[in-house]
Amino acid sequence: MTDYILINGLLFGLVLAAPVGPVGVLCVQRTLSEGRMHGLLSGLGAAFGDAIYGAIAAFGISAIQLWIADHQAGLRTAGGVVLLLLAAKTLFLRSRREAQAKVGTVHTESLLQDFISTFLLAITNPITMLTFAGLFVTLGVTDAGDSVDNAALLVTGVFAGSALWWFALAFTANLARPYLDGGYQTWVSRVSAAILTGFGVYALITAQYY
Repeated sequence: MTDYILINGLLFGLVLAAPVGPVGVLCVQRTLSEGRMHGLLSGLGAAFGDAIYGAIAAFGISAIQLWIADHQAGLRTAGGVVLLLLAAKTLFLRSRREAQAKVGTVHTESLLQDFISTFLLAITNPITMLTFAGLFVTLGVTDAGDSVDNAALLVTGVFAGSALWWFALAFTANLARPYLDGGYQTWVSRVSAAILTGFGVYALITAQYY
């Protein structure tokens, strides 16, 4: 039973992280612009946020679940604002990096900032918790909440599965980094900013329906 729960947790983490979304865009863009660790920490920030929502669903913390359900509009609005700020920051940092490169003093962003930004994106997406709840029911592991040990194991598996995906994505993107010159990286940053803006606008619009 223990192995079954852990494997399901790993699968949950992979299923949740794999679809292309704003965090995936940031992970690839930061890996190409700043390096593999920046992409990896961006992914781990989201994985940590996902694990928190997974814990809420696995432990059956009904009071928090109800609060999140009642504040979906506010959370989605906050997420949309964060996405728009990250889009603007992506363009600004690329412009600053190009200016610094001309004088030979390039500074990279803090790994902690990369982690926090994607953690905020994950934690302001209430759909994550609802997804976990649905997956738990579908795969028949709703009884994990009956045992603290089982619930903790499930959440650990979720984090590990999500982290595994982000490591693979950052590692793969990093393989292409040596072949991309400044012009390509500028193009990647602009496209990433446009995609993030689209996600942000979508989040703000859909927030009005909750």
